Amino acid sequence: MITGSCLCGALAYEVDGPFDLLAHCHCSMCRKHHGAPFATFVGAPASGFRWLRGEPVAYRSSLASVRHHCATCGAKSPAASAKGTAVFLPAGNLPGDLPGVDALGMHIYVGSKAPWHVIADALPQHETLPPGWPVPEVDRPVPPALDGATHGSCLCGGVRFRVTGKPARWMQCHCSRCRRGRSAAHGSNTFYPVAQFAWLAGQELVRTYKVPDAQRFVVSFCERCGGGAPSQREGVPFVLVPAALLDTDPGTRPEAHIHVASKASWFTIAGDLPQHAELPPA
Repeated sequence: MITGSCLCGALAYEVDGPFDLLAHCHCSMCRKHHGAPFATFVGAPASGFRWLRGEPVAYRSSLASVRHHCATCGAKSPAASAKGTAVFLPAGNLPGDLPGVDALGMHIYVGSKAPWHVIADALPQHETLPPGWPVPEVDRPVPPALDGATHGSCLCGGVRFRVTGKPARWMQCHCSRCRRGRSAAHGSNTFYPVAQFAWLAGQELVRTYKVPDAQRFVVSFCERCGGGAPSQREGVPFVLVPAALLDTDPGTRPEAHIHVASKASWFTIAGDLPQHAELPPA
């Protein structure tokens, strides 16, 4: 029996498997919803899934898909398959150890992946969906580049912003809070100086949750769709912008993986980016 929960704990559930899928989804909708380079789901029979507490907020992102999130912290929650026989759970909200799922892994919708993200592992890759999957595909146009700046938005487009220049820092964070808050394998956080960031619309839709026992950690999301959103706090000289929200290539790349001592066991870090057990040297 495995128990999962959102970041704040308002939503909790359990599943007794067996898991039959581990899919890293790179579609633009998953990236916008989770605020992460890709979303990772594990699949299990619906008969083995039970809610323990809470009720998620639903948002229909397309005719074929309804997505769910916690109204308090924005973390994503499980969803049933179209026929109701299976359930797909965000792996980032499950315990770090999921025995046996490594062998089930695959990347899907790699044709839509973020331009700055490099898939460096040896897992199978599918341009869209694997052959035979009974899920309709959704065509979502890529927004054009505008006014020389890099624009970004949440899943529904209600929250919109722009950044200029390059971020001061860009880290791939594997801490347990980023994994639970983004419901993903890891976060990808850019830090833009306030002078390089501007809201375009929807700032009133942004909700921010601070972990009570954390000194600085916050996660922001759109209250309408649950999609990721920038975090801007009074007195802080930087705005945290989840890189997955950027609509166009910012022209730079992540610097390093941090908090890798806390990474999920089912995710393998590949590639040549530096890795730090916790934070990088000052």
